[in-house]
Amino acid sequence: MNTEFIQHPSALYPGGKGAGISLAKPYGGFLSWYHTIVLSIALGVIYSNLPIYAYTLHSALLPKFFFFGLFLLFAPLMLMKSRALGVYLMSPFALWASVLIILNLIHFSSFVIDSSASGIPLINSQMEIRSALILTRIQYIVFAVFLGFAAFASSKQSYRYIFVFLAVFLPCAIILDFVKPGLLHPIDTSGAVLGRAAAMFINPTMAAEAILLVFLLSCAATKMKYRTFLFILLGAGILVTFTRSAIIAWALLWPLLIDRRVLPKSAIIVTSIVLGTGLMFLGAFESYLSSRQDFEGGLANVQARLDFFSNVTLDDDSSQERAEAIHASWNLFLQNPLFGAGAGATQFWPLRGSTHNLLLMLAAEYGILGMGLWIWMAIILWKGEFFENKNLQFAIAFLFVFMSMFTHQMLDSASYWLATFALVAVKKRAVPARSWRVA
Repeated sequence: MNTEFIQHPSALYPGGKGAGISLAKPYGGFLSWYHTIVLSIALGVIYSNLPIYAYTLHSALLPKFFFFGLFLLFAPLMLMKSRALGVYLMSPFALWASVLIILNLIHFSSFVIDSSASGIPLINSQMEIRSALILTRIQYIVFAVFLGFAAFASSKQSYRYIFVFLAVFLPCAIILDFVKPGLLHPIDTSGAVLGRAAAMFINPTMAAEAILLVFLLSCAATKMKYRTFLFILLGAGILVTFTRSAIIAWALLWPLLIDRRVLPKSAIIVTSIVLGTGLMFLGAFESYLSSRQDFEGGLANVQARLDFFSNVTLDDDSSQERAEAIHASWNLFLQNPLFGAGAGATQFWPLRGSTHNLLLMLAAEYGILGMGLWIWMAIILWKGEFFENKNLQFAIAFLFVFMSMFTHQMLDSASYWLATFALVAVKKRAVPARSWRVA
């Protein structure tokens, strides 16, 4: 006979030790399952990018409708656990989010003041668009705090199984989008890249980032013997997005996760066979891509990305654009090193895209404080207690540091990053509650 313990959080901030508010068994029965179901639904919606996807298909379905709806589902939990909410607001992630929200509010206020002083109305101007971006960023961060609280106060850990489902569903959806482009969204959808699959994420880079995160989060509820299959499926999904940073991240995670005993040692053999087989058929795969008439117009971009791994060349348009963005954002930081150029500054400059780098974006927009926020988040993720296996905490922190060198959207439309920050940063002290005997 084995005995399994369902763990309950006890809120003991600061420090995690000493007397505090006990959250063990705050309620049971229906309300406990309601908490688990609502949290699972919220995570499924966010990590599937459904708010943005629905808006892409039907402009009347604004993303805020989804977030407002989820907030209403969370409201009873916050009311019933108001004391726990007060404790959570002193947690590392909530404090980090509060600092970022305050910085954004200061920048937003400065726009309003400048508009009043200059006599130029905020309406129908670039200031209005930039202000709207700041307010949207604040709303994403606030929602992530609520999501983090829901995870913190959960008396059940079964909501984590949603990540097992997503770890299978999302890569399969991306592969389907590669095989049948136009099935999940119109090919000419704004943000989509011809030849690069993305499924509900529209943007292939976002799709690759999301499934990397989902895989690591699924390890919290998956036995080791199943993780190799999920890791290979993850690799297939990332490959057809042709996102270089994500492919490199996948390759780096392979030895790291095996060394840290997150993946079994057999993953060395299995994954090597899969990679070897793939390399053998690389020429055939490139011929297949060339034969795809529906990729015409996007084939050059895909081919340049594949050539990167054989020739290590960075002379394509995407690489040149990123190099220009790095130079421009660094100069912007040097011009405003203490407080930055203001939230949203890197969205409204002569270049076509933003920084493609979270650290540089934070430095350019928030100055030294922004760089401090980046370092603080890396530490929070490393010291979080979402995973029982501390090696997985390290893997998430590593992925954040690595991928933030290639993306700037972690605080904006890529809500799955903020959700990951909120979840993985959760600190709990496990307390044995009631036991269930199983044969």
